[in-house]
Amino acid sequence: MRRSDTLALAGTIIMSCQGVLFATGPIFRLYAPEITAREIPVAIGGWAIASFGPILVAAVFWRWADRKPKGWLLHLLLLPCLYALLLAGWRIMGSTVVDSDFDSTLGAPIMPSLLSSVVVIAVYYSALAAKQMARRQSRS
Repeated sequence: MRRSDTLALAGTIIMSCQGVLFATGPIFRLYAPEITAREIPVAIGGWAIASFGPILVAAVFWRWADRKPKGWLLHLLLLPCLYALLLAGWRIMGSTVVDSDFDSTLGAPIMPSLLSSVVVIAVYYSALAAKQMARRQSRS
């Protein structure tokens, strides 16, 4: 297992634990009465897209960039892809509650997903910088 895969697995485990904490926490109880049984899978799907999507996309882009001659393009495309995943998940989750902009809890349902995206960006580009520095040091 590569180091990038280990980081992706660790991120997935952390986000899963965060999801469990949110689902059993007091903020979820604010939205639980509004969500019908048919909307629960939609809300979970939106949360999964916004939370796990960045981890999956970063892991896939990292592997593809190593195999492609123009891998730098994938590194640049990561940011718009992560933003699109965050917006898509937010819209899907927002479609299941009456207060779709999450004003009553200051955006609490989307905050773990936003944190996931920020952490993925920081780790991804830090690893990319470290890889480039190591490559330059090995040349000299």
